[in-house]
Amino acid sequence: MRVAVRQIGFWLCLIVVTLSMIAYLSLQAWADRGVEHSSQTIEIRSGASLSSITQQLVALNVVHQPRLFKLLASWDSLDTLLKAGEYELSNPISPRQLLEKFSAGRVMLHPVRLREGITVLTMLQDLKKNPYLEHTLGDFTSYAQVHAELAKKLGLSVESAEGYFFPDTYFVRRGLTDVDLLRRAHLVMQSKIAEAWSLLAIPSNSQALSITTAEQLLVLASIIEKETGVDADRAQISQVFHKRLERNMRLQTDPTVIYAIGESFDGDIRYKDLRIDSPYNTYRYKGLPPTPIALPSFQSLVAAVQPAEGDFLYFVARGDGSSQFSETLAQHNAAVRRYQLGQ
Repeated sequence: MRVAVRQIGFWLCLIVVTLSMIAYLSLQAWADRGVEHSSQTIEIRSGASLSSITQQLVALNVVHQPRLFKLLASWDSLDTLLKAGEYELSNPISPRQLLEKFSAGRVMLHPVRLREGITVLTMLQDLKKNPYLEHTLGDFTSYAQVHAELAKKLGLSVESAEGYFFPDTYFVRRGLTDVDLLRRAHLVMQSKIAEAWSLLAIPSNSQALSITTAEQLLVLASIIEKETGVDADRAQISQVFHKRLERNMRLQTDPTVIYAIGESFDGDIRYKDLRIDSPYNTYRYKGLPPTPIALPSFQSLVAAVQPAEGDFLYFVARGDGSSQFSETLAQHNAAVRRYQLGQ
């Protein structure tokens, strides 16, 4: 009798183990089976439960067996590790691939471009139009606001935020705040300034520098950025400005006047504008303006600390993006007549 009971127990255990193994293998096979669907993305909200995420996937026709999906998540200990964000759904995609993607946080990244050569005010206006960012900064409508408020709002260790964000294309997850993006761009700019400043130890030429701080480097680089988009001319334009600063001459650069005019600039500089009483008006005041006037590229940062050789004091736009350089005022006036007046 006892032998019979033992045999029955053995066979029952064997059946249970076999059924469990079949169930496990079936679950694993289902977990790796790709599902055809027409959905492209899914956005998981912060704090979403496994049940609500499963409901989303069912509604998108990506998961057909919600109970098995939740069981698989629990089996793999992923049910509490699913991260919020926007995810791209490959087609087909298996339940296991979904859970691995969500638990690893492999969210979609979207490009946000900060353009070189623009003011921070224009940069903020650009960011306002970006659909991927969460906009928390509020409205900035004047340069004065940028100088007085933005750095404080972002917690930056500079007095004015103008120019202190590195222009580049940043890839961000949907919902990143504008504050977080700008803090990131500010850190990148600080590292780029340090990298350019370190080039002072590399004697590339005999041209003496007329700047002594990283802050002055950024200001000068912003002016170089506004004066040309031609890489080949940046170092020579830097040489002109260094030479003028060395000789205590006014820089007399139009982009600083445009910045002095401010938001009302209509595209034309008039004679009266050259007399504006502003520390940014380098036709009226000697030295560098008090802050940068734009977001400079790394090429302009390097040019500011590695000016070309030469004794040029003037330059004028040729009309094709490049510049004509002159050593004397007579040569410069002749270049102006040729390239600006067509004489």
